[in-house]
Amino acid sequence: MKNLIRRLLPAGLLAASVAALLPGAPAAAAGLHVVDLGTLTGTCCSQAFDINDHGVVVGESQIGVQENPPERAFRWKNGHMQDLGTLGGPRAWASAINDKGEIAGASSLPDGSVHAFLWQPGYGMRDLGTLGGDSVSVGIDEAGNVVGYYADGTGGLGGFRWHDGVMSPLTTGSGVPIIPASVSANGIIAGTTEGLTVTWKNGVIQTVSGGTATGVNRFGDVSGDAGQGAFLRKGGVLRDLALPAGSAYGSSTDLNDCADVVGWRTDGYRYRAVWWPKGGAAKLLPGLHGGQTMAWGNNNKGQIVGQSNLDATTGEYHAVLWTY
Repeated sequence: MKNLIRRLLPAGLLAASVAALLPGAPAAAAGLHVVDLGTLTGTCCSQAFDINDHGVVVGESQIGVQENPPERAFRWKNGHMQDLGTLGGPRAWASAINDKGEIAGASSLPDGSVHAFLWQPGYGMRDLGTLGGDSVSVGIDEAGNVVGYYADGTGGLGGFRWHDGVMSPLTTGSGVPIIPASVSANGIIAGTTEGLTVTWKNGVIQTVSGGTATGVNRFGDVSGDAGQGAFLRKGGVLRDLALPAGSAYGSSTDLNDCADVVGWRTDGYRYRAVWWPKGGAAKLLPGLHGGQTMAWGNNNKGQIVGQSNLDATTGEYHAVLWTY
């Protein structure tokens, strides 16, 4: 499942943007409660990006107490947060996990560059290399195929698919890059090319709509963003996802096989995680003690992961799990 390029901004920029969020008021979605997943070292800050159907969560957690501390990729399982290590540099983050427990993400190297990685239980972290400059993996399917993007050396991005040890460019028939945002369990890739949301499967490309892809499921349903809001194409039918009342704009971030969409909205000042069950009416997700929230991923069991400020006034935030 997964993923979203915005989710993988350079850590300092992403952390700064989250810390700057203004306080929000508490709200609740029926049946869901929020669980604080903590951090690797007990200090600020952490965020969760994906969860598989076994309830295993991945994301990133800052370590150390210095200004702008580095972040490490984590795996959270049964209440324990594990540091997945790095490719030799100080930083790493995990963006996606499949039901086999294989994890895709990115890590810095000793020379300061960043490469996509694949982490496998019992084998650890594998450098997937790059097709240009820095590379980042954003999704993994059940067969262990990884998708992501890389710096193309001209100031732009190229997309890639890593399959059986080989990283290949992900492009249209005319060679235009497709920048992937997500891959379904059965290998359908959702991405963006030339302002269009498209899907890719075994070389067959289908145009979904304008805008930017954010998620895809095994049935080929696609979530995305266009203008100031989000959309869902389900069963070939495209429709806008209505934002909660008072929203200035919002975004989707992930989609599961039940067509449940997650994301966030802002009223211009406060950010709140949003859940669209089966693409229906939007529900706001509760935060930790009234803190602001963002949702980044969900599984097929109705569980959602993301982050929450620790209360209504602090800029510190923790990875959270919304569950029944």
